[in-house]
Amino acid sequence: MHRRHPGLTPGRTDRALLLLLAAITALAPIATNLYLPALPAVREHFGGTVAEVQATFSVSLVTFACGILLWGPFSDRYGRRTAILAGLVILVAGAVLSLTATTLPALVAGRAVQAFGSATGLVVARAILSDLYPIERMSKALAQLTMVAVTGNALAPVIGGYLTAGFGWRSIFGAIVATAVVVAIAVWRGLPETRPPDAHAPRGREMARTAWSLVRMPMFAGCVAQSAVVYATFLVFISLAPYVMVTALGRPPTEFGYYYLFIAVGYFLGNWSVSRYMARHDLHWMVVRGVLLTAVGAVAALAFVALGLEHPLWIFVPIGVLSYGQGLALPNVTATAVSLAPRHAGVASSTIGFLQQMIGAGAVQWMGHSPTDTALPMLGFCAAACLAGLGMLYVFPRVEAGARRTPR
Repeated sequence: MHRRHPGLTPGRTDRALLLLLAAITALAPIATNLYLPALPAVREHFGGTVAEVQATFSVSLVTFACGILLWGPFSDRYGRRTAILAGLVILVAGAVLSLTATTLPALVAGRAVQAFGSATGLVVARAILSDLYPIERMSKALAQLTMVAVTGNALAPVIGGYLTAGFGWRSIFGAIVATAVVVAIAVWRGLPETRPPDAHAPRGREMARTAWSLVRMPMFAGCVAQSAVVYATFLVFISLAPYVMVTALGRPPTEFGYYYLFIAVGYFLGNWSVSRYMARHDLHWMVVRGVLLTAVGAVAALAFVALGLEHPLWIFVPIGVLSYGQGLALPNVTATAVSLAPRHAGVASSTIGFLQQMIGAGAVQWMGHSPTDTALPMLGFCAAACLAGLGMLYVFPRVEAGARRTPR
């Protein structure tokens, strides 16, 4: 039964609490995307290779994935408020470690700690909504949180570029510390506990068994594989594009943030299209068209660069089309996967999110060994991955069938 916390009035719940949860949710994408324009500066400062500097991104994806798995059960067992405060403390500690890092391994460690802490907002904010709202109101509230996260996701690279250019790459972590401290104070003063600690909450071993049983289902595995290869294109592109902008295209780091808006807006419009098309088309219709658009965008960007058209617009506009396709396809692939285990929807959602991040981290680190004095290797990977995702519509026909059967 979903009910409001007795200390909350409807007005406060709908305004102040949602604003606070939106700030908590936005911390993870902001902390990640603020850092992206600084990657070339970090490489120049420490003198490492691209692959070595990529570890500051790929390792953080691994710890973020672990956080996705662990913070949900932790909040069930010890309470939502406790989980968020613990995550924010860890996030601040990681950002301070990054701010004061004197070696590249120290920066990798700091980024890893920071990412693990930041995962709490993404996971626990959704759990708080499930505590307070019936499913119809929860869906609307989740959409509002997503809007804020996408806005932060879009603006963070622009801000990060100017911070790097004006104050150096360490200023980014100072900004993250300041933002997280403000949010932590707001949580301490204004967030009530919506779920008391429960010593009988499911333990990690039980959840691991459930996750393993899901992964062994061919249809679930197909959803994971298809979503992971498509999502990996996004992670590889945003991690390598800052280098390509500087070394291959001769652009300042501040410009990456502006061109990144094509990606953020594309994904936002893809998500918006899901709600628009839902009444008229099934999930399969949206998955096929979304994955097809990712392939069209990636192949177009690769073709333009291969023809010598290396202005950023020839890259980012078709990648914006790719991002639109991701926004259209990925929520529906995830919904199909979660619908396979309605009694374990939380575990299914965490499992697919964890595997997406882990596979993406491997792709990011592997592609870190590719040259960045041309965009061809980066875009070649994106095209190959998206074409593989398109091919999986036929390799895993059960995924298509499941999408057709999923209730609208």
